[in-house]
Amino acid sequence: MKTLFATTVLCLPLLACAEIDVRSDPGADQRRGAAVVTPAAVSTSPATNAAPSRDGTGSDGLWYMYGQGNDAPDAAVNPGQALNAYRQAHGLQRLQQNGRLAAAAQAHARDVARMGKVGHTGSNGSTVGARAKAQGYNYSTVGENVAWTSRGFPTVMQIWDDSPGHRKNLRMREATQYGIGRSGDYWVLVVARPL
Repeated sequence: MKTLFATTVLCLPLLACAEIDVRSDPGADQRRGAAVVTPAAVSTSPATNAAPSRDGTGSDGLWYMYGQGNDAPDAAVNPGQALNAYRQAHGLQRLQQNGRLAAAAQAHARDVARMGKVGHTGSNGSTVGARAKAQGYNYSTVGENVAWTSRGFPTVMQIWDDSPGHRKNLRMREATQYGIGRSGDYWVLVVARPL
């Protein structure tokens, strides 16, 4: 029993996010009273995928170098490319990076990092739909995945793929665009289809 409890407690942070937030009703957030803030000016042009620089960042700001063990470099991974490779491997269309969704994902990643917990509700009570709208993104469908791990984006993808709810968002057929945010070891993916 102690082993089962210890295993559950140790694995819980990796799998803590099982909720899916997919809405097809654009007015649902406001009717539920979720906070919606003024949209920020964010570029919506797709990012270019340049090779990573020495510090692991690329022109899209989403390249990272990961270490395992004694900080030995793992590999340069572009989360957007990894997401699209995953989708293509499952017979799904590639998603286009969207700056407004990336801003919503990044804001929530910073928020959950500040709170120190994985979840879909922001510190102000916001939902993924409200956060997307706050960045000026009007959607017909939106979904969000959140994860925490120090192992890097390949592990994040594995965590999400191992969870039925998160896998549903990774494989959402209706989605055409995505945004990814990271703050420390907290990762957020937002997938959506605009109106």
